[in-house]
Amino acid sequence: MLTVLVVALLGLIGMAWESWAAARDRGRIAKAGEVVALGEALLHADLQGRRRSIDQPVVVMDGGLTNGSLTWPGVVRELGPDWLVLTYDRGGHLWSSLGPGKPSRGVEALLAEQRALLAAMHLAPPWLLVAHSCSGHTARLHAARYPEDVAALLLVETISASQAGSIVRSSFARSLWWKVPAARLGLWRLWRWRKGLPPRPARVTPESMVAAWTRLSQSARGLRATRAELAQLAADTAAIDAAPPPRQPCIVLASTHGAVVVPKGMAAPVAQAEALAAQRALAAGLPQAELRVTDQADHDIPWQAPGLVAQAIRDLAARLPPAPVRRF
Repeated sequence: MLTVLVVALLGLIGMAWESWAAARDRGRIAKAGEVVALGEALLHADLQGRRRSIDQPVVVMDGGLTNGSLTWPGVVRELGPDWLVLTYDRGGHLWSSLGPGKPSRGVEALLAEQRALLAAMHLAPPWLLVAHSCSGHTARLHAARYPEDVAALLLVETISASQAGSIVRSSFARSLWWKVPAARLGLWRLWRWRKGLPPRPARVTPESMVAAWTRLSQSARGLRATRAELAQLAADTAAIDAAPPPRQPCIVLASTHGAVVVPKGMAAPVAQAEALAAQRALAAGLPQAELRVTDQADHDIPWQAPGLVAQAIRDLAARLPPAPVRRF
């Protein structure tokens, strides 16, 4: 009985320490933007720049599986102030929280969350959706279901059904089944601290965004949200790939070294070639898509080559038809 009590006490101490340490990191890394209440969830959103006219699209950026708003500081800086840009953290990631219980993190829930955030922030369409990695299926569903709202799509190294299976079977995905409970007890944070963490930045800049992500993404809350999204990734991407594609102007931005994982027993060059082939197939299946391939970065193009992403946004906006004349 004494052993059980000691173990329970240590567990409670670990949980309290994890909660305190995660909150300390979120508080000490100064976030830009605001926290928006969507029901019982609190989403961190950052709106920057200005809309030069009501017809100019709002650029809505959705980050990868764990990166959230920390995907985009370099791209936002490259665009400059003459673009109205929204970046945000999906529920459970970085500075955003989820409501109580185990809410769904499938593509339908992610789409509803994105539209609810845009409505709460009073951002009227048209929207130019920019998606990186695992957020691409949400952007494609949004564009296909609401073509009157979505003006164009930029898909940056996004994940198709042919790639999703390898990701959900990867060692990282499998490790979440022990990392989540370990993180709740503070053990994963302790291990990361022992292995060495980068200095905690005072604020997020293009130079400090990777360090900020390393600090914030490994919390118990973030790992739980990651596991929930991965649990439905394969089924969701397969459904989106099989559905009628969006018909808006689109750029698929891919890397020659874009493989997220290298499956066991496969040579790295083969995995890279298959990842690029998946991006080519994705672009071929979208009626108005252009494929752009770079060797300047790997899968994390927004971190390593933000200028390429910014230029693709400008090019997409230039292709949009002029807005109809409004008569009053």
